[in-house]
Amino acid sequence: MKGLNKTTLALCLAALGGEAAAQAAAQDGGTLERIVVTANRRDQLVQDTPLAVSAFTQETLQNNQVKDLASLTALVPSLVVEPHSDSGGVHVYLRGVGSANHTELGDPAVAFYVDGIYLPRPQGATALMYDLAHVEVARGPQGTLNGRNSTAGAVNLVSAAPNTSRTMGAVSVTAGDYHRIQTQGMINIPFGDNVALRVAAIKDSHDGYVDFARGSNVPPGPDKYGAQDQAGARATLLWKLTPALRATFIADYYEDKGAGNVYLAQEPAPGQDRWSAVIDTPGTLDQSIMTYKTKWNWAATDWLDVQYLGSWSRLQRANASDADAGMYLGFKAENRTEWGRFDSHSNELQLRSAGSGPVQWVAGLFEFGEKNRIRFDIDRSQISEAALRQDLAAGNVIFVRPTVGEYASAMSFIQGDRQLKSKAVFAQGSYDFNDQYKLTAGARYTKDHKFDRGGQNWACPDWPDNAPRGTAVLTPNQIAQLVTPGTGLINTHNIGPGGAVTAAGCGNTPGDNTADLEYGQATWLGRVEYKPAKDILAFASVTTGFHSPAIGDGGATTKPEKLTSYEIGFKSDLLNRTLTLNLDAFWMKYKDKLESQVVNNTLQNFNAAGATVKGIEAEFAWRPVPAARISGNATWLRAAYDSFLSCDIDAARANGQVCGTTAPTEDVGGAVLKHAPRFAATVMGEYDFAVAGGRLTPRLQVHHETKAFIAAGAFSRDVPGHPGVKQQQAYTTLDVSLRYEPAGKAYTAELFVNNATDKEVKYDAVEVCTQVGAPCQPNQQIWAAYYNQPRTLGARLSMKF
Repeated sequence: MKGLNKTTLALCLAALGGEAAAQAAAQDGGTLERIVVTANRRDQLVQDTPLAVSAFTQETLQNNQVKDLASLTALVPSLVVEPHSDSGGVHVYLRGVGSANHTELGDPAVAFYVDGIYLPRPQGATALMYDLAHVEVARGPQGTLNGRNSTAGAVNLVSAAPNTSRTMGAVSVTAGDYHRIQTQGMINIPFGDNVALRVAAIKDSHDGYVDFARGSNVPPGPDKYGAQDQAGARATLLWKLTPALRATFIADYYEDKGAGNVYLAQEPAPGQDRWSAVIDTPGTLDQSIMTYKTKWNWAATDWLDVQYLGSWSRLQRANASDADAGMYLGFKAENRTEWGRFDSHSNELQLRSAGSGPVQWVAGLFEFGEKNRIRFDIDRSQISEAALRQDLAAGNVIFVRPTVGEYASAMSFIQGDRQLKSKAVFAQGSYDFNDQYKLTAGARYTKDHKFDRGGQNWACPDWPDNAPRGTAVLTPNQIAQLVTPGTGLINTHNIGPGGAVTAAGCGNTPGDNTADLEYGQATWLGRVEYKPAKDILAFASVTTGFHSPAIGDGGATTKPEKLTSYEIGFKSDLLNRTLTLNLDAFWMKYKDKLESQVVNNTLQNFNAAGATVKGIEAEFAWRPVPAARISGNATWLRAAYDSFLSCDIDAARANGQVCGTTAPTEDVGGAVLKHAPRFAATVMGEYDFAVAGGRLTPRLQVHHETKAFIAAGAFSRDVPGHPGVKQQQAYTTLDVSLRYEPAGKAYTAELFVNNATDKEVKYDAVEVCTQVGAPCQPNQQIWAAYYNQPRTLGARLSMKF
């Protein structure tokens, strides 16, 4: 693999890196297809858009085996999607900036849209990508046109529109190892010249990757962790009411009934399989998102267009996961979302200039509301050392059923009414001085009200987080609360599952999460563009953005995160549009950067003093001959915290110290941000061979990254006694495929292998003892991580009619 690494770096540096198929789909004439994006709230060719934006057609997504945002990461410079198990959500990072808070307490830092409609929960970013016109990913703050929570960037999935001219359809089937089966289809039906209906659906499932190790206590037939069972359906109705007025109505449904993910041991014992764990809580996920959207476009006059976007969405979720992942035998920690419902709505009115005069502008009003209800429980219990040894000696399942005198505890977080009400007004205008120079300015003002009414945190009862094994910690009163009458056994689910939590039943009183937070924030943009030639664009911009303040456990609040970004960009179509080359250099300054970290089983949000992110991104797509396509991207990044005082929780535990008392406070300035490798690159190549009355296309994609910090917290150094656990070392992955299309493209047949070298890549690292209250010694640490998927292979057959 060393030779492969050198080849990757040489190709990327020589070609200046780039975009794996932002202009990917090739035309038969040998030039690159041009994609229209809406990142500036109007239709523009991606090469005419003065932003760092990548765009991909549905065909490009299929050829790259992209089915969701997580599988798009290699195609977009600096994009990282980090999985998580206890909510079905993900953490999305761009340029080393993201949010590690996937709960109802926080907001993502990369805004996620479907058809221009904002999805506030990070679970929405797991939705399947199918039957799309294109996907666009804008990097850097998008605060003027997208508003809050787009400090790192914005992702917009644009679904394919109905066609009023003809009936058409498409179907595809994908099969692979781990019993993977994906089926999808689309039908477009016109009802005259003015009305058309497009219906699309997808179903994707596969088995899990994590085996149940010996000692696992699971019922017969549960799915392994990593198993997926996802489905989606979308119906889109287009109605051209008049030549000047058209309306689009969309009903979009997504569900995920898989097993979720689980942490795996970073430092497995000798002989222990990485892809196995002693599980006593099989993963379950029952999540759905139903969204209704409408878009109205009215060409009011020759100089004015009016657009309205409206939506209503409901996300519902219940899930369970093994929080300790079998890392400490004889101890059980189970996380459960008993119920969760997240309702949101949005309304946006846009007024835009029409025509092609020297002045172009867009202005609008935006209103958004979200109401969240959730109950999240944690159950913890422990058996004695003698009981554990007995189970191990007999080779039995390890039964974590504590008796009187052993350890058990439970926590419940009940948020019955947590809401956000947001309003904004925005405007952006451009003036063409001549054919070469354009000046753009914009501003937005956002007014938010975020509050929690009656939210409660329960600890049943209030025991210490780390009780040494064999220590009796239950008082007689606590025993009376938790022991099931007549059995002498403490309940497996100490406060449920799902039952009412009261002071009498819990043995404790709740903490209060009530909070009320109002704030306003202005964001703005200034940009100058220069076109020295028809197919070359240079631009320089100053933009700002902000991330909403967070409400945490106990009603604690933070300040908003603010960002100012300076960028210089270059876009070009060269050599008769057979070569696209885009460059972007940026310098971003964060103030009051938001951070999230689990400490003593509670999620704590806080503001760091700041951070500085600077780098260079490059994207390219090239057709040296009509049959060949080479594309790629590369990023050089330097992302570090500015000076502020903090305590290294992980080093303190390793040294038997405690932050706030015996552990020192240090200046964290210069520490590298999470998911910010110094260099990352992707190169993809494919070539068409004429065979058997059609064409055979082998494809190769290589992705390389240098070392990156992946753990929570601001200290990116090694943990004493555990070298490398908070880092992902430099790595290279390889994807290959072979595609056949007959003349006329009546169908496409493809074989593919993803992660062909079976490279293990860590996305997130956690120290289990402090995360779940395991009975570890004061300086004992057990490190785990989420890993990428192992090598997978499959075949796809698709056709259009």
